[in-house]
Amino acid sequence: MQFQTPQSRRRLGMESKSADGAPVVGFILVGGALVGAQIRDIRLANELVRRGYRVHAWWAFDRPNVSPLDPRIEQRWLFSWSRYAPWAGPSVADALGRSMHHLSSERFRNWFAQSVPGFIGRQVRFALQAVCNGVELDRRLIARFARELAETQVTHLLPNIEILGSFARSARDLVPSRPRYLVTFQGYEVYGNYAREAGIEQRFHDRLVEVVRHSDWPAVVVSDAYGERIEREIGIRARELVTIPPGVPVGEQVDSQASRAMIGAHFPQYRADLPLVTYLGRQDAEKGLDLLMYAVRLLQRRGVKLQLAICGPTAFGATYAKACRQIAEHLRIDVLSAGYVSNELRSALFRASRTVVYPSIHEEPFGMVPVEAMAQGTPVVVPDLGGIAGVVAAGGAEGGLRFDCWDSGSLADRLEQLLTSDACHGRLSRGAQTVADYFSIEKLGERVLSHLELPAFSPQTATDSEKPTETAQSISRAA
Repeated sequence: MQFQTPQSRRRLGMESKSADGAPVVGFILVGGALVGAQIRDIRLANELVRRGYRVHAWWAFDRPNVSPLDPRIEQRWLFSWSRYAPWAGPSVADALGRSMHHLSSERFRNWFAQSVPGFIGRQVRFALQAVCNGVELDRRLIARFARELAETQVTHLLPNIEILGSFARSARDLVPSRPRYLVTFQGYEVYGNYAREAGIEQRFHDRLVEVVRHSDWPAVVVSDAYGERIEREIGIRARELVTIPPGVPVGEQVDSQASRAMIGAHFPQYRADLPLVTYLGRQDAEKGLDLLMYAVRLLQRRGVKLQLAICGPTAFGATYAKACRQIAEHLRIDVLSAGYVSNELRSALFRASRTVVYPSIHEEPFGMVPVEAMAQGTPVVVPDLGGIAGVVAAGGAEGGLRFDCWDSGSLADRLEQLLTSDACHGRLSRGAQTVADYFSIEKLGERVLSHLELPAFSPQTATDSEKPTETAQSISRAA
């Protein structure tokens, strides 16, 4: 596969520039229920602003009512979830979808999407069908996007999930300055499941190969294991991909006593005298929450005392979360359960837990939740399959244990180690911060800018006095 490198573009006179010669970065971001890919690129966008770069963002599908982006980032809406629904023309359907944003809260929209059976699946399949048919056929949208890229003078375009790469490629070809784009793989397999259901999986993979072939840099993957999976399933060779892991906030650890008090205020049944085992993330089928509950039940039979917390939204409907609640009832497990939680409660749960578990069953590309937990000094337990297996060791330290994927007995054994052995828990707790530092937002920014052949700080827009000391505390504030 041949890529047009920045050097080859300069030789061909194709180097994209803004009016003042400064790089301008554009992000295409998926809106809607929180997913790791969205969080990764929001953090990256904010970090690039901190480093003095001009940044613009386009939201796809949904748009948050209260933006998590730095206020210096100008935001637009590329298209809504409904644009490619077959019951109306794209412009009319898009307008109706956008009206929901103005007439309802983000919380209501997420609740609606998760409560109506099949709603999310239908919308995803509509969008995938458009991608497979060729988004260039949506001439009005692509022309508008190209005009906006020209107006904002974007030079580097970063679609945050693979399926948005087609929009980047089609629009940039209409812009005289030809902004360059970079493909990042971080979730194709979830969308691929819907493509398989619709009978278009191979066409979907072909489109991914196409946007990678026409990108200006080798595509990014979030872990080496993910690159191997992409080679196995899509056919893009792993050695042609570049691994850049996501970044997490690495700041000062929150107070443990205050964390327990906050948890008690949110969960009246919380007992501070029992060790807390926590899952925090999307409550969707690929996350393996039933596997975790079976492991907890095994521990109860062994006489190991603990309490379990499961918190987080869903992105693909509430059916699985409801089924897990029923499983918990049958197993007689009392679960501290919640949907979306605030950042403050999230940090409190990480800090107060004896261990944080991420029992994913689908070769998770990475694992931001375990890294966030390790940043609070909490050891984690993850499966030994996929990119997530690599997050527990880095920088010569270990911050967690691996269990045999899909094996509740193995998961129970690892949990028992952390719950009953203070020596094991203490060793991993001491190593957790070192591991988390390797995956900091600061390092994500450095790695992406290096891959794009851009300086660590924008020389055109940031003076030396504006460049903050690169400490963990400043990274936490930027997030």
